[in-house]
Amino acid sequence: MSKHIRVMVVTLLVMTGILVFLPSSYVSAGGWVVNQDFEVGVGDVPTAWNLTGNATRINSGPIYDGNWSARITDDGDTLTQWVNNITGFAVYDGWGWIYVTGNVTGVIAFDFWRCQGCDQLSPTVILSATDTNGGYVQRTSAMQAPGEATSLRIRLLGTGWDGGVEVRFDDVGFYVSGYGCFIATAAYGTETASQLDILRDFRDQVLLDNALGSRFVEAYYELSPPVANFIAKNDFLRAVVREVIVDPVVNLLKWSQNLWRA
Repeated sequence: MSKHIRVMVVTLLVMTGILVFLPSSYVSAGGWVVNQDFEVGVGDVPTAWNLTGNATRINSGPIYDGNWSARITDDGDTLTQWVNNITGFAVYDGWGWIYVTGNVTGVIAFDFWRCQGCDQLSPTVILSATDTNGGYVQRTSAMQAPGEATSLRIRLLGTGWDGGVEVRFDDVGFYVSGYGCFIATAAYGTETASQLDILRDFRDQVLLDNALGSRFVEAYYELSPPVANFIAKNDFLRAVVREVIVDPVVNLLKWSQNLWRA
């Protein structure tokens, strides 16, 4: 049996084992640029943001892309936006450009929620800058959505206010950058389980190296999040999936790794 045929046999066995748990409908992963550069606003408030306190769009000349940015000038000023249709277990990149004068700290805060305004599921990820010396600095962070997350809250604010200072924000964004092994992660209850390493290796070295495998990976990432979310809520179901489906697949890959590993 040639290496190519043996690899395809292993691929089909893995696909069969995992596809047992795929639903008939799917949730798209997707991604968003939340506000490219605040060029569009209703009055002085940037479009799509909810305002607490005072904030304005300010034309400060060419910045990152375009002339406009969002400015806050006092403690309690906050711009908030909700992003819905978050995919549980997906990895996201968040970013933003911050301009600060004085000792105040400009903050972009990200946190995941069960639904908009319901239960916060994750610690708040903070992007911040203090006194940027007359220019904008970019801050970025990667974050993984909890399995039950459906919404993300983004807030623009300042802390440690002092008189005569200001904070501006530009090109604030959020986009899906990668995916975990959704069902396996839910089954093991952690993203760092050693069993996930061999699944990732098989994905990267075999599935993504051919057209059929790539189509399967794409379908898996679209179809599996609802199943993973359901599994993650039930300890008994997690154990069943782990012991009946995922562990046998992992063991099969370990046994056959000399056939497919580079």
